[in-house]
Amino acid sequence: MLLVLLMGMTTTVAQSKTMKKARNVYYIVCGSYTSLNAAIKQSEQMSEVVFYPVYKTKANGKTVYRLCCACYYSREDAQKDLDGIFSGFKGDDWWIWQSKGLATCVYRPQSPADGEQRIPALKPQSKAMTE
Repeated sequence: MLLVLLMGMTTTVAQSKTMKKARNVYYIVCGSYTSLNAAIKQSEQMSEVVFYPVYKTKANGKTVYRLCCACYYSREDAQKDLDGIFSGFKGDDWWIWQSKGLATCVYRPQSPADGEQRIPALKPQSKAMTE
C-alpha cells in the first residue's frame, strides 16, 4: 500500500515538473468595458460588418470585458497587423493586450453563415497577416 502511494506521488511530481508555463498571447483590443452588457452591445452593433468576441479579465483589481479582433503568439506580429490590416478600422482605443495564456471568452456573436451558430473564439496566429 505504501509503495503504491509513493509511486503515485512520484508520478505527480514528475508530471508537475514537465508541465509547461502558459504561453503569452497578444490580443488586439478594439474596446474595453466595465460591464458584460456594454461589451455585448458594442459587439452586436459591429456585427453587420465584423464579428468580435468578448473576453473577460482583471485590470487594476476590477473585472473588465474586452472586445478583441485577433490574437497572436508574438507582440511584433500583433503590432504589425494593428498598424497594417486593421489600420483602416482602428480608433484611438485600439491597443495590444498581453495575456498569460488564452483569455476567457465570455461572448461570441452569431455567425453570419446561418444565424444560429456562434463564431469561434479567437485562436492565436503564428504570424502576422500583414506583409
